[in-house]
Amino acid sequence: MIERLVVLFFRRRVVVWAIFLFVAAYGVYCWTQLPLEAYPDTAETTSQVITQVPGLAAEEVEKQITIPLEREIMGTPGMQVMRSKSTFGLSLITVVFRDGAEDYWSR
Repeated sequence: MIERLVVLFFRRRVVVWAIFLFVAAYGVYCWTQLPLEAYPDTAETTSQVITQVPGLAAEEVEKQITIPLEREIMGTPGMQVMRSKSTFGLSLITVVFRDGAEDYWSR
């Protein structure tokens, strides 16, 4: 089988060279179309919601601020993970979006 292919390629050298030149030209074209960045962004698309409520304890911030905000954010399209943290007077919600999500629309 392989011997027949080698013999065929030696007989049809023009066709083999044409295929080689086409593949090489296509590779050069694709290489020129690649976007070039000095430091590519490999981080996930994330958004943070930070709410300050002076004077409330962590439990009150959780009940009054964090949980209602989490419920509203839960339906965001493309959302992959949501993390939240409530401390004294501060609510922090981090939303991680799937790969390919645009920064503008995720915010």
